[in-house]
Amino acid sequence: MSDEASQLWPELSGGILAGGRSNRFGSNKALFAPDGERLIERAVRLLRPFCAQVLVSASHANADAYRFLGLDIVEDLHADCGPLGGLEALLTLCATPWMFILACDMPYVSSDALLTMAGLPQLSEALGGTIQAFAWKNKIEGSVSPFPLLIRRSVLPSLQKQMSTGRLGVKTFLSTLNTYYIPTDSTLLLRNVNRPEDWEEERITI
Repeated sequence: MSDEASQLWPELSGGILAGGRSNRFGSNKALFAPDGERLIERAVRLLRPFCAQVLVSASHANADAYRFLGLDIVEDLHADCGPLGGLEALLTLCATPWMFILACDMPYVSSDALLTMAGLPQLSEALGGTIQAFAWKNKIEGSVSPFPLLIRRSVLPSLQKQMSTGRLGVKTFLSTLNTYYIPTDSTLLLRNVNRPEDWEEERITI
């Protein structure tokens, strides 16, 4: 990451969720390379201009698969807790007030979308510092997506409290916070890839 970027966004760390089982995909989809670049490599490339610290969340079973990235691999603190468990592990090691969270299976997230989000912590402070998270909402469908996510490190105790009750949904957790949903009319930004053929279907549609 450039020194300039570090000066512009010193309050941001980055985290990549790459611990999914990929049952529907048939193999580790974080390593899927539809255009010659692995999905997880793309996520790293997107985050680096914004974040001095980039961490990768992984299960114990697939942690070694990501060592080639040269980044700190953060294993889940609790097994079988899904993305919320990965979020817990990432926030535990976050060294800044805010953290960007990307899911590695969302190949249509753009640097422009992250640039839009990068300035939002300052907006939060201007509004009194009450906003705890920023996520996205599709204006056409009305659906919300927990990722890409910009979230305060300070919500970690609330997250752990919810996990202790067995409620493991990320959307459920965001509903308990003061979350601001950024509107978008993009039909691709919030989509993920669950099967290899999903990529081909989208390419045909675009």
